Amino acid sequence: MKFKRRNIPRPGWPLFLLIIWFALIAGVLENNAANAEEYRCLKSIGAYGTKDAGLYYPCGVALDSVGNIYVTDWRNKKVSKFNQEGKFILNFESKAKIYMRLKGPAGIAIDANDNIYVVDQYVAKVFKYNTQGEYVGSFGNYGSASGKFLNPRGVACDGNNNIYVADHDNFRVQKFSSKGEYISELKYMGLDTRKLAKPRGVACDAHNNVFVVYSDINKVAVFSPEGKMTVDYGEEGSQPGKFMNPRYAACDNIGNVYVTCYKNHRVQKFSKDMKLLASFGEFGKKAENFRNPEGICVDVSGNVYVADALNDRISKWEPEEYIKHLNWAALFEKKGMIADAIKEYNDILKLRPQDAKITATLIELNLKAAKKCQMDKDLEGAKKYYGEVLKLNSLNEAALREMKDLQEGGREKKEEKKQNMIIGLLVVLAVLISMIMTFKNA
Repeated sequence: MKFKRRNIPRPGWPLFLLIIWFALIAGVLENNAANAEEYRCLKSIGAYGTKDAGLYYPCGVALDSVGNIYVTDWRNKKVSKFNQEGKFILNFESKAKIYMRLKGPAGIAIDANDNIYVVDQYVAKVFKYNTQGEYVGSFGNYGSASGKFLNPRGVACDGNNNIYVADHDNFRVQKFSSKGEYISELKYMGLDTRKLAKPRGVACDAHNNVFVVYSDINKVAVFSPEGKMTVDYGEEGSQPGKFMNPRYAACDNIGNVYVTCYKNHRVQKFSKDMKLLASFGEFGKKAENFRNPEGICVDVSGNVYVADALNDRISKWEPEEYIKHLNWAALFEKKGMIADAIKEYNDILKLRPQDAKITATLIELNLKAAKKCQMDKDLEGAKKYYGEVLKLNSLNEAALREMKDLQEGGREKKEEKKQNMIIGLLVVLAVLISMIMTFKNA
């Protein structure tokens, strides 16, 4: 009996290409994971309670200039103040009069002068306090006209102490002066310009760009200081870089933006060009977990503070050591403290000796410092900084040229000094000879 040979299908090109594609994707994911920045939970601040020190659904968090922590406690209808170590200091409502009482405190922001702004979503106002918890004033009211609010949620301050309020149910962010005077508004204009979006959180970077979180469409939009939307990013999902009901945002010294994701129970960190840098947190009750995170802020060292709403606490997260140095370096650069910035970048290079970007930055800053020394007639200081450049890159043309000029200038000065000494000696000798001749003639 003859058996017919069955035609068994063989893997063709489509399957082969599919395997290759999956391999590439896996490689990309592995590479991204390897390059992701790491954060660890340093401590928790606060715990469930309805007394002075207790928290019951913390919604917003902000820091003053000395590192004190301020928390909007949504269900307790108050603002609580803690010191850097997390010790309770006071709550604002204990001092407030009845007509100034909060009913739904949501977002919170602090300007450069340590004025504290709290958005109340139910009262439809922005309340202003000092660091002692004393009521200073308020602005806003129910309505849709300019300067009025419907369910406001987030608030932020830029470098000029302007105030931005996420006016959620009016589909806009409103901009006010430090006196509470209405200036302008920002509205989302995505691919579908007919679709209005509800802003939830708002943040400002060091260059006064405004980042607006739109929970309902799972996007973050960036507006220029002039109010023009420059880019938007994000889509619904649980994969890295995607959002499921994002809530609030914060910016660090470098310009990175941090976004809390309510339903993904995590924080994601993006660069200025919207590249995902880090993601931390997952659902749970442990210290390193979140349950529906809301507000967020970042200190000068790059530590991240998150309002972990359903865990009734503030979580403090610490970045890798080099990120701390990066944040301090950025701050020193902004203030024109170049020598301090160079020190921070040198510390980073010790930790990451192969980092070409840090090396290039160090070269640039040392050249800048050397030029300043030359302008100040500090030639030894200039030589020092040019020498540092040549340690980093022995072929740097600018440093080689300037160092040569400085050395030649030094040799010329030595020669000039030598010549002056010889001339001086000759003068002295001439005087002595003249005195001797005068004595003999006498």
